[in-house]
Amino acid sequence: MAEEQKRYNSVTVKGAVLLIGLFFYTLFVPGFAQAAPKPSKEELLKQEETEAANRYGLPPAPPKDIQYIVGLYYGNGENFLIRENDGRLELIYRYSPADGNFSRGNIFPLTKERFDSYILYEAGPGRGAEVPLTFERDEDGYGITCKVGGVRYTRFFLGYGTGERQRLFRLPAISEESWENLQKTAENAVEPLLLTAGKEAVLEDASTVAGLKIRSVYATEANLFGRPLYESPKLFVSKEAAAALKRAQALLEKEGYGLVLLDAYRPWRASKLAHLALPAGNKGMLEDPDLKGSSHNTGNAVDVSLCELATGAEAEMICAFDEPSPRQYSHYPGGSSRARYLRDLLRSSMLAAGFRGIEMEWWHFVIEDGEEYAHLNIPLRDLQ
Repeated sequence: MAEEQKRYNSVTVKGAVLLIGLFFYTLFVPGFAQAAPKPSKEELLKQEETEAANRYGLPPAPPKDIQYIVGLYYGNGENFLIRENDGRLELIYRYSPADGNFSRGNIFPLTKERFDSYILYEAGPGRGAEVPLTFERDEDGYGITCKVGGVRYTRFFLGYGTGERQRLFRLPAISEESWENLQKTAENAVEPLLLTAGKEAVLEDASTVAGLKIRSVYATEANLFGRPLYESPKLFVSKEAAAALKRAQALLEKEGYGLVLLDAYRPWRASKLAHLALPAGNKGMLEDPDLKGSSHNTGNAVDVSLCELATGAEAEMICAFDEPSPRQYSHYPGGSSRARYLRDLLRSSMLAAGFRGIEMEWWHFVIEDGEEYAHLNIPLRDLQ
C-alpha cells in the first residue's frame, strides 16, 4: 500500500511539473498558443474613449442610433427637444415661446421598450400618465418624426454635426462684383469718433500663447459669408487677453484639452464689411459698427473652441461656430451629455481665467474690463 502511494505521489509531482513547464512554454515560444485577435479600429477608439472618461470624467459619446434622433421636433403649435442624458433619452418641452434656448422647459424621462419605441412618464402632482412615444427614420437612419400619443411631430434639422443633416450655415452667395463694391464701401467708411475713445490695447500675436491652436475662420472662405474678411491668417489679441488665454490653456491641459482660437482682434473696417454683407433679415447677427461696434474691435474678445491634446483633433462641440440656432446658446440643455460637458468645460475654464462669457454664443468671451477700450481700425497686414 505504501509503495502504491509512493508511485501515486511521484506521478502527481511529475504531472504538475509538466503542466507548469507547458504553461511557461506557451508564454515564451512564439506561435505555440493561438494569438489573440487584433482589436478593430472601432474597439481601440472605444477603449481610448473609456480611458479618457475614467481619467477626466468625460461622458462617452452616445451610440449613433441615439445621436441620429436627438434634436428639435415641432408640430401642433409646439416645440420640444429630444436629448441624451447619462445614457438615457429625455424630452424637454418648451411651454413658453420666449424660452429661446429651452433652458426653462419641462423635462420628461423616456423609458425604452424596444428600438425607437419609448414610454414618456408624466410624473408629478396631478399627473401620472404613461404616453407611448415612437420615432420614424429616413433611409439614412436620421429621425424625421416623433409620434407622442396620437400626435406626430416633424424633425427640424438645426445645423451641422453628428445626427444633423444640414450643412454648415452659409448666407446667400454674393457675386464677385457685389463683394468688390462692398469692400470699397467699407474701405471708404469712417469710424465714428465715439468708438475711438478709450484706452488702446497693446496687440500681441496670438501664436505666442504656448499650445494655442489657431484657425482663423474669417481669413478663408470657410465661414458664413463664403468670402474672406481678413487679408492675413494671423490673429492678434490684447496683452491682457493673451495672459488670460495662457491661464485658460493651463487649466484645460489638466483635462486633456487645449484651446482653438477661431477669431480675435477684428479691425473696425472688417466689422463694417461684415455688417454690409449681411442680408436685411440677418443684420441682427452683428452689432451695428456705426452705433456700437464689436468687442472684437478692441482686441479683448475671442472666439474659441476645444481640441484634444492626445490627437490634436478639434473636439466635436454642441454645434458649429456661427450656427444661428438654439444650440448656440451657452445654457442650451439639448444635445448629448458629452457635448454639454465639453461646452461647459470650455466656459468654466475661460471664466476662471478672467474672461466673461455671453449667453448668445458659447464660443464668445471678452476679458473682464474690455469695454473701456477703444475700437481699433488697424489693418491686420500692418500688424505683421
